[in-house]
Amino acid sequence: MQAFIPKLKDHILYCLRNLDVSCCDHTFTDAERNSVIILNNRLYSVHTMQVHYTTYNLQQEYDMINPWTHADIMVLSGETRPQHPYWYACVLGIYHMDILLNTEGPKKTHQIEVLYVRWMAPLIDHQSGTSCAQLPKVVFVEDSDHDVFGFLDPG
Repeated sequence: MQAFIPKLKDHILYCLRNLDVSCCDHTFTDAERNSVIILNNRLYSVHTMQVHYTTYNLQQEYDMINPWTHADIMVLSGETRPQHPYWYACVLGIYHMDILLNTEGPKKTHQIEVLYVRWMAPLIDHQSGTSCAQLPKVVFVEDSDHDVFGFLDPG
């Protein structure tokens, strides 16, 4: 859980500034990170999260995310020209918090929900897709990668 708080504050800044996640190479300064104030220094952890979605035939469905029993997720890639259409992750924690962005102008509190994840990547040498009727195989991103752990906006 190295750099948990700096990465959390970076994620919050990305969300609140509506920055494009596909260019997530932006580096925030310590001053920018310090402008994110977690009210009462409280981060609330919950055990499950229910995600509602609309299916291909316009039916309403939901899935449960639980870091202990149903932790693996996939989301559409946020990249503009992805090599693979999905991002894969293992959910390690589900959190919500009230934050205040201490910048010029009116102060407003925000309730933020995040998933703390360990990223996975498709196995490069494995052929998958409809042409070979196989699902992709995924592996954990190397421990040496700077972005092995990260945050995901469940909304």
